[in-house]
This record gives sequence, C-alpha cells and structure tokens, in this order.
Amino acid sequence: MAASSDAFRQRRNRLKRPPRGLRLAGLARWPRPVWALILVVILFVGAVVWSWLVWPAAILWGVWAAAAVLDGALRGRQGVIAGFFAAGLGPLGGSLTALVRRRAIRKVPEGEMPWAQAYAILALIGGFAVAGLLLPSALERGPHGVSVPRAAMGERVLAGDRVLVAPDWMLTPAVGDIVIIDAFPGVAEALGDGNPVAGAGRIVGVGGQVVGAIDGALYLCERLPDAAVGLQEEDGCVNPSEIAYLRTPTPDFGPIEIPEGAYWVMSDDREAPLVDSRIYGPVPAGAIDGRVIAVVSPLSRLGLL
Repeated sequence: MAASSDAFRQRRNRLKRPPRGLRLAGLARWPRPVWALILVVILFVGAVVWSWLVWPAAILWGVWAAAAVLDGALRGRQGVIAGFFAAGLGPLGGSLTALVRRRAIRKVPEGEMPWAQAYAILALIGGFAVAGLLLPSALERGPHGVSVPRAAMGERVLAGDRVLVAPDWMLTPAVGDIVIIDAFPGVAEALGDGNPVAGAGRIVGVGGQVVGAIDGALYLCERLPDAAVGLQEEDGCVNPSEIAYLRTPTPDFGPIEIPEGAYWVMSDDREAPLVDSRIYGPVPAGAIDGRVIAVVSPLSRLGLL
C-alpha cells in the first residue's frame, strides 16, 4: 500500500513539473504572436533605413516558430503540425494558428518533451533561414532603401543620403522623375570607382529622342537636327520647361541620340562636376533601380520628393 502511494506521489510530481521550454511555448499563446508580427513588420520597415534590422526580424521569426512547435507539442500531434505551419509563415502563420487553436487544451506531459525540443530547434533554424531569404528579397523587389554615393540635385538629394526607392513595377520612371542609377558597363571607368550605385539623377529624355544644350538651355528633338541651320520645328525640337527644378544653366553639349530602351539622366545642378549621362552616357532601362520617393536618412532631412 505504501509502495502504491509513493508511486502515485512520484507520478503526481512528474505531472506537476513543467517541461523545459514551457515558458517559450507560452509565446505562441494568443495574442502574443500578434505582438511578434507587429514587431517584425516594424523591423522590416526600419530595414529600409538600416538594412541590418532584417536580421533581428529573422531571429524573431525563428524564435516564434520554435515557440509554435513547443506549444503544438502541448496540444498533441495535430498541434505540432500547426506549429510547423507557423514556422513556414512566420509570425503571420503563428498568429493565425494561435487564433484558431486559442481554445485548444494545453496538456503538461510526463517527460521533458525531448522530441519536441529537437523539432523546435529545427523550426528555429528553419524559420530563421526562411526569413533570412524572404525578407532581404522583399526589400530588393519592393520599396527599398539605397544610399546615394553621389548627387548634384541641390537640397533634394545629397550625397550620403539614404532614400526610399519605388521599383519600376510600382512606379514606371518618366521624364522629370528623380531616379537611382545602378552601375552598368562603362560607369566604373567614367566615375573612377566600383560602387554598385552610380548615383541619383533626373530623367530628362527617353529613347528615340535627341538631346543637347545650346546657350544654357536644354533641348529635345524627335530627330537629329541639321547643324548648319540649327534647331528647327520640323525636327520636333523643343526646349522643355525646367523652372521647377533647374539650379544652374546647362553648359552646351550634344546633340546626342538616345538609344531605344535607354534614358538620358542629368543633375539639377548642371554646372557641378559631371555625375550624370554627360559622363557615363545613356542609361539602360535595366540600370534604373527605381524612382526616388523620399529621403529617409538622416532624419533631419526626412521628407517626400
């Protein structure tokens, strides 16, 4: 009888003892995954300015994946499956899983859940890896931050600014837009460095046009004008209005034919050291990273363009 009582007490103590990782599993209980989701979104948005914030977001993704698996172990085999679903979708999947299973009973097992802890480690690593691949890729393909190595755009964009760029699938670059130009063949030789970003500039002409400047004014023509007679209306020549952004007169150059599928990009300060198409030539469409929509750093210059 005494032996039976001792066995009962030992079993009761085992049932009362919380398993390792129970506190971590508690992070997956509703509504805590929503907090993680909000924090990951904040870090992801902040990564536009400080790209290293992607990695704290990836760590959070992995930690909540592990928590979801441990929480799943307390709810049975079906719960573990839900935990790995949460690991694949990160805090969003964790939030959905926690919402659906918020009323499911959590059971404290007899053992220390060694198998669940092993799966949780896998979920932690897997969640971090998934986030480490998805988040940087999302930053590159969606609106993203770019540090400007050089610019002569007056106060609109300064060298050293970090700007928010909208890719072309969101905002198609057009004449008048300030864009970021990625390096393309010939840029390194023209600018004297190997920076992957050539700089910032404003689109003033597109493929198929002829561009140049006479007497300090930019002109665009539909076809190459006759140098002997100058600019003629029959050549489709016009002087575009640049009052809204031009800071200094444009030194004479050209005429230059812009190839199809390319852009002619110029600085707003036309008398500054050449950092535009006058030195590196027409910019291929593939080298236009996107349209600059805001300066995001330093904070003293925060503002939309």
